[in-house]
Amino acid sequence: MSDTDLLGNPLTSAERDALVAYEALKALAQRDDLAPSAARNVRKALAAMWQVTNDLDLQFEQLYDLGV
Repeated sequence: MSDTDLLGNPLTSAERDALVAYEALKALAQRDDLAPSAARNVRKALAAMWQVTNDLDLQFEQLYDLGV
């Protein structure tokens, strides 16, 4: 994980925490052993965190391959 956003600005503690949460949700979304309802809700939460991290310029990616 980088210590800067996509514009080169240092990450704040809150931004770092948001990025950690986003990455954790991505890892959960890639698992195939979750119950269907859990898998769907993880993807829903990941979509919301994608908005957060995208708006803060913390990442630039699409999550179509994860079903988001």
